Amino acid sequence: MTFRLYPPVWFLTLVCLQIVLVRNLPSLLHLPTWLQHGGVVIGVIGLGVMAAALRAFRIHHTTVLPFENTSERLIESGVFRLSRNPVYLGEAIMLAGIALRSGQLWPWVALPVFIIGINRSVIAWEERTLRDRFGDQFEHYCRRTRRWL
Repeated sequence: MTFRLYPPVWFLTLVCLQIVLVRNLPSLLHLPTWLQHGGVVIGVIGLGVMAAALRAFRIHHTTVLPFENTSERLIESGVFRLSRNPVYLGEAIMLAGIALRSGQLWPWVALPVFIIGINRSVIAWEERTLRDRFGDQFEHYCRRTRRWL
């Protein structure tokens, strides 16, 4: 049995890491306030991307849970035309928004950790599972749509 962290655990852990870094390490960067406010906009965009993906899962009556091999159909429309992983993309965008909002450099560390961790521990497994389940349909989708954006 393999131990896997669900994506919300990755995301929330890294949000907490961002908070700890902002509060406990000296800032190496001081962004202007107007630019920090852009972080809120970016965070809301990320939330919107994630919400659109979750809505698509509901509309298509398929599972949002990774590591569950119960998907009845492959979603290729809506935000899934732009990204094969719009939920994770939305979370990554939100982490970038939080980092920008902080106005500091250290919280940006969370973004590559999230992307690498999700790629290796979640997306790799999901893609193998979808390839086994949907075969050529998934291969065609992969050729048309990038993993992230």
